[in-house]
Amino acid sequence: MSKGPSLGLEARALELRRGRRLLARSLSFTVEPGNYLELTGPNGSGKSTLLRILAGLGRLETGDVFWNGTAFNPQKEECHHARTLYLGHTDGLKGLLSIRENLRLFGTLRGIHDPVDEIEKGIGFYGLQHLKQVVCDRLSQGQRRRAALARLHAFPASLWLLDEPTTALDREGVERFFSHFRLHLERGGMALVATHQSLARWITPAGEIALGRSP
Repeated sequence: MSKGPSLGLEARALELRRGRRLLARSLSFTVEPGNYLELTGPNGSGKSTLLRILAGLGRLETGDVFWNGTAFNPQKEECHHARTLYLGHTDGLKGLLSIRENLRLFGTLRGIHDPVDEIEKGIGFYGLQHLKQVVCDRLSQGQRRRAALARLHAFPASLWLLDEPTTALDREGVERFFSHFRLHLERGGMALVATHQSLARWITPAGEIALGRSP
């Protein structure tokens, strides 16, 4: 019996480069619905580069990427942007806008206009109701991180691409994030998470992509 197409996101024989420097070659993996992969390695090993390529923010030069068995280019496939949410190691917030205004802008960029209810739910989940009209330049690093994570709640996506998502969070913020992360996976969501510290004590990953080895 022939095997059907892989469900979820699959990468085959990717190369990662920063300028002329080769970071990794022949990188292949699959992340299936309901699972996540940990992306590990030292600084400069290509973790952020890989996440940005899969988010369509970096150029895919060598290798192939598949969604439910169909090949696509993350940089050129418009529908991939809607099914993916990327959170970099910086929060990506505009400092002169409030939390609510930042989320409204983010929704507009995703083609969602006036997502008032979704924004309020995201702000509420991450415990930011009392700060939602405060400009982000006046927030602590932990509060800014919560505001960035509120996007995940306000604008659900099938695939999360997260770069050190718990940076600067206090224990309550970490617990809120992992509660949300579990729900995302229970609903069939997927994730790749770049981390310097294993997340297995909170949620067991389906596997690990270890970068930083000699390519």
